[in-house]
Amino acid sequence: MSRSAADQVPGLPAAYVTLLLDVVKRWNISDMELLSRFDLDRQVLTSPTLRIPLETVNDIYQLALELTEEPGLPFYLGMQMKLSSHGFIGFAAMTADTLAQALELAERFISLRMMGFSLRVLRDGDTAHLYLETDLSLQPLRDGAVAALMVGLGQMGQVLTGETLFGVAELDIPENPRFEEFRYMLPAQIQFNRPANRISFAATFLELPLVMADNASMQLAVAQCERELVAIGQINRFVRQVRGLIYHEDTGFRSVEAVASELCMSERTLKRQLAHEGTTFSDILEDLRRQKAIQLLDDQQASIERIAECLGYSDVANFNRAFKRWTGTTPGQYRRNLTDQA
Repeated sequence: MSRSAADQVPGLPAAYVTLLLDVVKRWNISDMELLSRFDLDRQVLTSPTLRIPLETVNDIYQLALELTEEPGLPFYLGMQMKLSSHGFIGFAAMTADTLAQALELAERFISLRMMGFSLRVLRDGDTAHLYLETDLSLQPLRDGAVAALMVGLGQMGQVLTGETLFGVAELDIPENPRFEEFRYMLPAQIQFNRPANRISFAATFLELPLVMADNASMQLAVAQCERELVAIGQINRFVRQVRGLIYHEDTGFRSVEAVASELCMSERTLKRQLAHEGTTFSDILEDLRRQKAIQLLDDQQASIERIAECLGYSDVANFNRAFKRWTGTTPGQYRRNLTDQA
């Protein structure tokens, strides 16, 4: 791997920080206010190959939240997100023939721009589901990026097709306190505290032609993406491999020692590699437990005591505390809310 490729591994393209700079201008936040303490400026961020370490991006985003005092910042970011923000992937998607082809390209190459994120599209009869998955654990960046990307995907879908595409978006994050004020501007019905991040829409949307379709241009962009993919490798495969080993339907959740043994490495090496990719074993375990908890609570026949046991908690009180930390509510209240919505 070349030095330039290696430099790309831990961070996000500088273009996303530039997007944040542009958004916070509406609160009269200057570039210097947001970047000076990180020894960065807008000129430095113009480098097309520059990537900013995840920890630094997280700190910049945290500062932006503090300076703007705006919890709805992810919505502003998503609505201002453009295809050009995503480099050659955005250009390839923009010039694809159909929405289905654009999403296939995004699914294939997203790791080039958004380390720790993946997309997948599934068809289920007349409905299509676009899943956004992430191994990122840094907060508030993780939840902010999920909200911004989900809004941005909806916005960009409408730009690509020139049509209003309505669907249902499920997010695995707590409800944003500013959501109600943005609801009318968002191209989807949004549900929070769900097991996964996905947008569900009519499968017929996938066949919509794109307004800027250009096969020759798409092939050039795809070729560039392929070269970049070879250069940086699939470094996020390791995190996905660990996620796949932590939980099994028959045996439940496994310890860090068991997973390390399965991978034929020491516990210390496992933790070091996960840290290099911006996450930890405990963060991955907690995320999987949260997803599984919400799935199990959807089954009204399963008692909360049994669910706590399945998730590996020694008592219900520990499960209640963890669930409230994840979602802002208790398992019992969450289940009652489900019944009220039915």
